[in-house]
Amino acid sequence: MTNRVTLIGKLLDAPKLRTFEARGGTIEIVSLWIEVSDGQRHDRFNVEINDAKAALAAKAMRKDVLVEVTGKLRHDRWKHKETNAWTGKVFVAIDPGDGGVRSKGMAPEQPDAA
Repeated sequence: MTNRVTLIGKLLDAPKLRTFEARGGTIEIVSLWIEVSDGQRHDRFNVEINDAKAALAAKAMRKDVLVEVTGKLRHDRWKHKETNAWTGKVFVAIDPGDGGVRSKGMAPEQPDAA
């Protein structure tokens, strides 16, 4: 079964960089927050990039850029430390050699709702 998703949307904020210590080295994750709109509905997605080539492209982007993202849909779960309740999130993951991100130019201005 193939798990692949492609989104085209507006970058809502500058890319966020997180670094983790793992197995004697470091892992760098670049996160993007994008909004996909059909004119009536606005859906927001978190994209986590763990691919060096895609991360380099994403770091060069800025807020309000139109981006095309191809990756895998993932679900992450964890127990909250204080409440001991399970929580989770769904996000798009770009792993090494499996997906990518590219700029499609500046996003068009949205007219103000009256």
